[in-house]
Amino acid sequence: MIRWIQNVSKKWVIAAIAIIAVIAVVGASFLNWGGLNNTQAAQPNAPGAGAGQQRGAAAARQFPVETQLVKMAEVGGGQVFTGSITPIYTTNISSKVSGRVTDLLVKAGDRVKAGQPLAKIDTSTLQQQIAQSETSLAVSAAQLQRTANDQANSAATAEKQLIIQRANLDKAIADQQNTITAAKQQLALSQANYNKAISDQQNAIASAKQQVAISQQNLNNAQNTYNTTLANAQNTLNAQQDTTQTSQVSTNNSQASLQLALQQAIVNLNNVEAASGAKKTEVDAALAKVQSAQLALDQAQQTTPNSLSSATAALLKAQGDLAAAQSSQTIQVAQETLNRDTVALANAQNTLSVILDTNQQSLQKDQLSYANSVASQQTNLNVTKAQVAQSEQALLTAQSTDAVVVSSAQYQQAETNLRVLNEQLQDGVLSSPIDGVVTVVSIPVGQNATTQAAILSIATIDPTQATVNISEANIGKIKIGMEMKVTVPTLNKTFDGTVSTIKPLLDPVTKAYSVDIKVSDPKGELLPGMFATSSLKSEGRKAVMVPADAVLSQPSGSAAFIVQDGRAKKVSVKVGSLTSAMFEITSGLSEGDELVVKGQELLSDKAAVQIVQPGKEGQKPQGAQQQGGQQGGQQQGGQNGQRQQGGGQNGQNQQGAGQGSNQQQGGQSGQQGTQGQGGQRNQGGQSGGTAPAGNSSQTPATANPNTGTTGQAGRAGGGQ
Repeated sequence: MIRWIQNVSKKWVIAAIAIIAVIAVVGASFLNWGGLNNTQAAQPNAPGAGAGQQRGAAAARQFPVETQLVKMAEVGGGQVFTGSITPIYTTNISSKVSGRVTDLLVKAGDRVKAGQPLAKIDTSTLQQQIAQSETSLAVSAAQLQRTANDQANSAATAEKQLIIQRANLDKAIADQQNTITAAKQQLALSQANYNKAISDQQNAIASAKQQVAISQQNLNNAQNTYNTTLANAQNTLNAQQDTTQTSQVSTNNSQASLQLALQQAIVNLNNVEAASGAKKTEVDAALAKVQSAQLALDQAQQTTPNSLSSATAALLKAQGDLAAAQSSQTIQVAQETLNRDTVALANAQNTLSVILDTNQQSLQKDQLSYANSVASQQTNLNVTKAQVAQSEQALLTAQSTDAVVVSSAQYQQAETNLRVLNEQLQDGVLSSPIDGVVTVVSIPVGQNATTQAAILSIATIDPTQATVNISEANIGKIKIGMEMKVTVPTLNKTFDGTVSTIKPLLDPVTKAYSVDIKVSDPKGELLPGMFATSSLKSEGRKAVMVPADAVLSQPSGSAAFIVQDGRAKKVSVKVGSLTSAMFEITSGLSEGDELVVKGQELLSDKAAVQIVQPGKEGQKPQGAQQQGGQQGGQQQGGQNGQRQQGGGQNGQNQQGAGQGSNQQQGGQSGQQGTQGQGGQRNQGGQSGGTAPAGNSSQTPATANPNTGTTGQAGRAGGGQ
């Protein structure tokens, strides 16, 4: 489809080239028909002479074209790809031992089976090495036995020593536990005594503190009583002093008043007596007042000392009570008691400090003794443990099989060396690892063979495969599992095949992909390197198949021209499956239509045409031969695209030769012209190389060694 689409853009270029070609063809046609008319004029009884004269007369008004009859053909096939028979893989057989090749049991071209002897290598040096290796193996065996015995003896001695050391360890552990238990008991006793002494002294201190508190309270009570008594006595004294002073003042005031009254009475008496004419009554009254005042004064003077004495006595008593209170001994006694109790408390506290120091020292001594005992026992225990560990390590060392392992490894190495040498001795006879065919013998008898150089090569031939080159334009049509035909010219046979591998790497030079085809070869006739061609198998159905160049791509769709009554008729067609050379037509053409296959680019509907080569499909002149891709083009070394005497070309046949219809198998229907030339420019069937892209279909198709297609006109791809 891609190549068909590409033709659309190239039709104009092709049309221009075709115009030039048509001009040349028309000129040649005039000359040819002129010569033909002359011949027919000389032979008036020849059939068709009148028609030839009419065509010659009308040549100036007609377009020269080539035609062929439309026929039903099988869909598919049509393209041929070249390649060769290739092995799945080729195995280069080299010797595993170096030495001189003493015998070759096969030659190139021989078929071999897996395990079949191929060649023999000189092994005399190996046999000497085997003898030396056997001696080394015996020495290694003796050394291994001696090492095993020494190891067993050392292990027994070390095990006995370990038993002794473990017994010592058990005893050391028991001694340590006993010592620690005794030290713990002594430490517990010292701790108990220390705690009891502290408790007893703390009780004594508590009792002393309680007594001090009582004494302090008694002192406080005595002090309070003293202060109260002293205050009361002082108050009483002060009150008595105040009373005495008050009585004294009152007495003094009373006496002074009475003294004043007496003096006033005396004055009055004197005044009365002095007065003349005083009455006696007045004198007596005044005298009575004096006497009364004197009596009152005397009474007051007598009363005053008694009350003052009482007050003074009370004052003295109060002063005595104050002195007695001040001189009381209760506080002193209480203070002395407090002082005594305080001293007792201090003594108890000092005693506690002494007890603490004494018992603390004893406790610390016992604790230090306990720690020393534990440390000493732990040291002894550690020493014993170290001795046990040392004995265990000695036992492990004695039980260690390192030396035995080394000796065993040396023995195994010697044994392996001997086995390898024996295997190499067996390798002195080279055997085939696969079924296949010997392709190359590289080293002859008598020449030294190394492990690096291949002595011979074997290619697999079952399964058999052919590898063909398929162009980039056609690779999309190939699928894994697709059935293909493989033809081998050397055997002149065709085999069935199936596509097994499509290699994804495009060859930058050939622009082709390599495709592997698994070939059915039950008789084993195929050999690697044989030239082979391959083509697609038909789809198993028939359809109208026409040359791809006969279909024109136009804006309105695909079209073709058929010839009816000497004129071109344009018909619309629908294209089905396509190849680079043939298109399937699903509608528009019918079997038996005379299809224009060349010159159609210049035609228009109802244009008059001149059939340069009338297309009588299946009728070929006496000299025409169908030597297509099956024989012609595959001789002389089987090179694709070569044709014997120009056979197999899709060129134009001269002298009215019919156009071939079958273009499969590399130009099977290529028509040979007079004397087998068939319009081919290169005589002798030599491949002219690929046609350049864009060449018109009138250029004879030549072999394309790059793509493998043969015998087909180039269309926008050069020889495809």
